Amino acid sequence: MIELGAVVLMGGRASRLGGIVKGDLGIDGRTLLERAVDAAAPAGEIVVVGEAGRSRLPAAVLVVREDPPFGGPAAAVAAGVRALGSDASAVLLLAGDLPFAADAVPGLLAQFGVVAGRMRGAGDARGEGPGIEGAERGARDAADGVRAVDAEGRAQHLLCVVRRHPLERAIAELEARGPLEGSSMRSLLAPLRFVDLGVPGTATMDVDTWADAESVGATGATRGETP
Repeated sequence: MIELGAVVLMGGRASRLGGIVKGDLGIDGRTLLERAVDAAAPAGEIVVVGEAGRSRLPAAVLVVREDPPFGGPAAAVAAGVRALGSDASAVLLLAGDLPFAADAVPGLLAQFGVVAGRMRGAGDARGEGPGIEGAERGARDAADGVRAVDAEGRAQHLLCVVRRHPLERAIAELEARGPLEGSSMRSLLAPLRFVDLGVPGTATMDVDTWADAESVGATGATRGETP
């Protein structure tokens, strides 16, 4: 059985937005961060890495910071994964500035279920049964996760579902080569095998600039913390 945890990244400087708390931008009465956390609702556990700002989050949502703050997405993912409880066997990685990510999450999870089924099937074929050990052995022939791609075929590294153990290995491998600070998601996820899934165009609309904010109807925010 898949136990899903979620890591939502909300820790950037938002320099192209004047250093605001990006997650505080609102659309239709909900902040960007609230919308991201809502999109991650299928997860049994949610960790936000970054500033909660004025977002009203469920009490069960854990908010942490990467070390050092503003250390980049790879460092933030590592902090989030380490903050998850031991039960999570798969992780939804989600950028907090995707206001319509919920349009993609059900499809990602459905496809991930297919991938997990292939893992179990590979284990059964070897006489290893459907348990975790058999699935892990069968994973040699299966993908590590499912990743969204936009209409142009660009991989969305922070809109994906990935098995936890391979993700933890990738974090350890990257960290062994040097500090995670400043490392990209591309370099972190490079060792992993993904099934790429086309998703609705709305799902990959992010908010990096005021023009982006206007295009998705986002308004209002507060000044962010300083490094």
